Amino acid sequence: MKKLLTLLSFLPIAAIAQEGFVIKGNIKGLKDSTEVTLVGADGKMITKAISRKGAFTLKGQRDHADYSQLSFKGHKDPVELFIANDQVTVTGDALHLKSATVKGSVTQADFAYYNTSFNPLKEKLGAVVKKINAAPEGPKRDSLVAEFEMTRNETVKLVGDFIKNKPSSPVSAFVLFAVNPLFQNPLEVEADYNLLNEDAKQTMYAKLLKQMIDKSKIGMIGTQAIDFVQNDTANKPVALSSFKGKYVLLDFWASWCRPCRMENPNVVSAYEEYKNKNFTVLSVSLDQSRENWLRAIADDGLTWTQVSDLKYWNNEVARLYGIESIPQNFLLDPEGRIIAKNLRGGDLKLKLQELLK
Repeated sequence: MKKLLTLLSFLPIAAIAQEGFVIKGNIKGLKDSTEVTLVGADGKMITKAISRKGAFTLKGQRDHADYSQLSFKGHKDPVELFIANDQVTVTGDALHLKSATVKGSVTQADFAYYNTSFNPLKEKLGAVVKKINAAPEGPKRDSLVAEFEMTRNETVKLVGDFIKNKPSSPVSAFVLFAVNPLFQNPLEVEADYNLLNEDAKQTMYAKLLKQMIDKSKIGMIGTQAIDFVQNDTANKPVALSSFKGKYVLLDFWASWCRPCRMENPNVVSAYEEYKNKNFTVLSVSLDQSRENWLRAIADDGLTWTQVSDLKYWNNEVARLYGIESIPQNFLLDPEGRIIAKNLRGGDLKLKLQELLK
């Protein structure tokens, strides 16, 4: 036991004690008793301190590295930080807080690189957008749009390169979140998101990105249709996945929807022509009245599978697919991928003719 205690006595105190962050600041011209507050990315205060002769010390604990701001009461500009449980120093001038220097954190160094690399491009894009909005239609405006696209592509490539080089850095998730509106579709954002390692995906920004990507992909052409189960007209559960192996038109409608009823003859015609060629229809009704639903099915000659939970706009499948207006439809391939959507009139037949020659 004595030998074990002797060995423990040589371990660094930090290895035994619970680790946390320490921010030591020295800001020239900062008045005594100025309140210094560290605020997290969610806007909540993490910790605070009072300055003495321009110096202050902040201590606390973080679950992982993330963006935060160091605010000084009476001063407009904060100092931006991206730290975990690091020991960092902040030096600068109270009159130029934006130019304060932060040292001692690897993630802060990554964040500084982001600021120097991406901010100029962001400012350039903003300036070009203002010019585009002010310019009339014509060659000059077309030239500005081309300039915007070139800068956008440059920025998107820079993001990809940044993440490839620093997949474990929490700053990578922050960068992707900051510039994701520049991507053309959520699949591009997802491709860069998938380059992040698991630690980097634990930050608030990575979690927000994942939520955004998942929501944006719902019903998108090229994505897998979300499986569901809902009862048919005989109150028997029907799963979308049970139709795998066939081309399926997932059709959202209701008996009370006049445009839906006007579209039904086109769907009937396509179904009758291609039902024996590996094609079928699965209709989800946003009805409330079972009686009206069944009557409309009979009146319109809808002989394929029909499902509904009779919850009107709160139909669980409609909510799952983000349906906000009807009629709407999605054409699925035999693997359950969405290959087309909102095929109206003769477009459905034309698409089926192309697929089922």
